[in-house]
Amino acid sequence: MSDPSMHVLTELDGDVLRVTLNRPDVRNAQTPQMWERLAAIATSVPEQARFVVLDGKGVDFSAGLDRNVLTDTGPDGMVASLQTDPDAFIRRAQDAFRAWTGIPQVVIAVVQGNVIGAGFQLALASDIMLADPTARFALREASIGLIPDLGGTGALIDALGYRRTFAICATGDFLTAQDATAAGIVHHLSENPHEDLVQLLESLRAFNPAVLGDLKALLRSVASDQDSWTVERETQLNRLQALFGQAQS
Repeated sequence: MSDPSMHVLTELDGDVLRVTLNRPDVRNAQTPQMWERLAAIATSVPEQARFVVLDGKGVDFSAGLDRNVLTDTGPDGMVASLQTDPDAFIRRAQDAFRAWTGIPQVVIAVVQGNVIGAGFQLALASDIMLADPTARFALREASIGLIPDLGGTGALIDALGYRRTFAICATGDFLTAQDATAAGIVHHLSENPHEDLVQLLESLRAFNPAVLGDLKALLRSVASDQDSWTVERETQLNRLQALFGQAQS
């Protein structure tokens, strides 16, 4: 079995901390262990880092939750956690996503291929998103009887409005990279997003870091998606109650 600590890699290069999902063999599908590591990384960003880059190795940014964790019925598995203390589990999972919205560093997601479920919601936790034309976005939690609960719904409603967000979440339909760019979800679409990242970083370095930190704090505080986390969690708890019966909040 591979080392879970290697499933999310970090590399500090000058003032840039790169955080890379590293399970290309399974399209960077995510596990609770990866969420714990993401949360830990977000709370220990080195002082010299002005920017954080979230990316994924291979052809996909992330295909979302690793469905194999749903087949683990052991006492320490995800299903057991959702049955015994779902509120605590969801809070811990949300920490891995919400943390990026609260740090002063500018967080840039560079995405390609499948950006689905938890992958989409991780990208939505960034401040700026760059995308390859191959990128396609979806929230497909409804297909397994759940709802998105990692911050994605509020961010999408801010960008797309209620009706389109509902349709995307209810049907699981994909949003193309072109559509995501037109909607303002993606800042820039490019055949070489990592090359564009270099140019973006250079332009951002011209600004005082405190100014960018204050700007982020200001805009995050007035964004309507700030209220989505609690509502998502409470709604997911109701879903889990329906699915498992004995799950308690």
